[in-house]
Amino acid sequence: MTTTNPATDERDWLTAAAAPGRGALRAAAACQVLDTAFTVVQWTALAWLAEDLLTRGARAIPGWPPLSMLAAGGLLAAAAAWVAVRFQATGRRRISSAIRHDLVAGSLAAGRRLTDPHPAAAALATVELVDDVADYHAEALPRHVSAPLSMVLIVLVTAVVQWPAAVILLPASLILVPNLRLAGQFAKEGADAQLAATNRLAAVILDSFRGMRTLQNLAASGRRRTTLAEAADRLNAATMATMRRAFLSSAVMEVVITYSVAVNAAYIGLSLLGYLHPPGFPQMTLFNGLTVLLLCPMYFAPLRAIAAAYHTRERAAAAVPTMTALLDDAPAVPDRRPAPTPRGPVTVTIDEASIRFHDSPEPILHDVNLTVPAGQWVTVTGPSGAGKTTLLSLIAGVRAPSTGSVHWLTPNGAVTPLLGGCTWIGQRTVILPGTIADNIRLGRPDANRTEIEQAAATAGLTDIAARLPDGLDTQLGEDGRGLSTGETRRIAIARALLRDAELWILDEPTAHLDPDAEAEVINALGAAAHRRTVIIATHSAPLARAADTMLVISDGTLHPSRTAIAA
Repeated sequence: MTTTNPATDERDWLTAAAAPGRGALRAAAACQVLDTAFTVVQWTALAWLAEDLLTRGARAIPGWPPLSMLAAGGLLAAAAAWVAVRFQATGRRRISSAIRHDLVAGSLAAGRRLTDPHPAAAALATVELVDDVADYHAEALPRHVSAPLSMVLIVLVTAVVQWPAAVILLPASLILVPNLRLAGQFAKEGADAQLAATNRLAAVILDSFRGMRTLQNLAASGRRRTTLAEAADRLNAATMATMRRAFLSSAVMEVVITYSVAVNAAYIGLSLLGYLHPPGFPQMTLFNGLTVLLLCPMYFAPLRAIAAAYHTRERAAAAVPTMTALLDDAPAVPDRRPAPTPRGPVTVTIDEASIRFHDSPEPILHDVNLTVPAGQWVTVTGPSGAGKTTLLSLIAGVRAPSTGSVHWLTPNGAVTPLLGGCTWIGQRTVILPGTIADNIRLGRPDANRTEIEQAAATAGLTDIAARLPDGLDTQLGEDGRGLSTGETRRIAIARALLRDAELWILDEPTAHLDPDAEAEVINALGAAAHRRTVIIATHSAPLARAADTMLVISDGTLHPSRTAIAA
C-alpha cells in the first residue's frame, strides 16, 4: 500500500504556490545579482580613490576615472536594487492574489464542501497566513537564486585582488550553511506553536462576539474574559519563544561573520604595517586591503538575507496545513464566474436525490423526488434539523447531491442549478453601511433611481421611507440600525425584485417577526413574487397557508403535508 507523507505534500504545495509570481521573482533575482556587481564596482572605485588621495596628498585633485566609476557604480546599484524591489512586490502580489482567490472561492462555495470551514480559521488564513506564504517566496526565491551567484562573484573578485583573503572567507561559508538549516528547524517548532496560539485566540474572539448576548444573559462574561486573557497570554508566550529562537540563531551567524571579517582585517592590517610577510603571499597594497575590507561584509549579506528567509519559511510552512485543510475540503467548482440568471419561467425537478456528509452515518436527505411547476409557490416544513435548509441549498445549486439529480427547466432547456442563478432570501438580511437605496441596489448595481423606487414600492417600503428624514436616502446604521427586522426583510425583497430572477428560494423569511410584521412581509412577498417559482422553508402557519403546495420533511424524506401547521 502506498502512503503519502503529509510533510512532503505540504512542501510540494508551498513550492507550487510560488508559480504565479515565479517569473517576476526570478527577474528580481537577476536584478539583485546586478546590484551586487555594480556595488563591487562602486567599492573598488572607492578603494582606488582612497589610495589615489592618500598617495598623492590630501590637496590633490581626485582623478576622474575613480570618481566616474564610483558615481556610475552607485547609481546603477541603486537602480538595480529599486527594480528588484518592484519585481519582488509584483511577485508577492501575484502569489497572494492567487492563493486568496482559491481560498475565498473554496470557502464561499460552502455547500460544495464536505464540511463548512470554521470562520476564524478561514479569516485567519485569508487575511494573514496568505501574506506569510507570499512574504516567504518574495524574500526566499530571489535570494536562493541570486545569493550563490553574488557570493561567487565577490569571492572571485576578492581572489583576484588578494587571494588569501578569499581563502579566509570560504570556511565561514562552510560553517554558516548548516547553521542556517539548523536555525530553520529550530524556528519551526516556535512557528507551529505561535500559529496554534493565534488560531486559538481568533476562535475565542470570534465566538465571543457571536455569543455576546448569550454570555451576558448567562452572566458568563467574566469567565469569557478570563479565557480570552489566557489565549492572549499563550500567543504572547509563543511569540516571545519564536523571537528568542530567531535571536539565538542570528547571534551564532553574527559571531561567525564577525570572526571572519576580523581575521581578514587583522591580516590586512599586519601586512600593511609590515609585520606579516608569509612566503608565497601576494604583496599587500592599500588598494588591495581597502577593497577586501569593503567586500568582506558584502560577501555575507546574501547569507543574512537567506537566514531571514529561513524564519519566514517556517512561518509559511506552519501556515500551510491550515490553508490546505481549507482547500482540500473544497472540491473544485468548474466555473466560478457569476451565474447568468435564467430568463423565462423556471420549473424545478429533483430525481432520487440524496445528500450525505462524510461525518454523518446516515444521509441528511434521501430518495427526494419533487417537481415544482413554474409560477407555483411551495412551502417546506418540518422540525428543526430535518433538512429544510439542505433541501433549499440543493435547489439553489449551493450543494451538489451525493446521488440523483437536480435541474431547472427553462425555455432554453434543462440546466444544472447555478450559484447565483436564483434569488435567495434568508433569515437574516445583511445591511451594509449606506443608504436604503444603496442597500436595495445590491440586487443589481447598475439599477437606476426609477427602478430602485419601483422595487421599494412593490416591496412595501414606500410608507416606511416616507416616515424617515431622507426617505430612501436615509443612512442606515450597522446591521440596519434604525429599521425593524420586518423592514429589513422588505429591503431584501426589493433587492430580489431588482435581481429579477424567476426562481425565488426563501429560508424562514418571516422568522422572529410579530404577527403584524409577518403579515406585511407575506403581503410584500405575494406582490413581489407574483407568477414566479417560489420555494420556502418555514415554520409559519400563515406563510405555509399562502402557498399552492405544502410539503413536510420527516426522516430525511419529503412528503405531501396532510395537516396544516399549528398556528
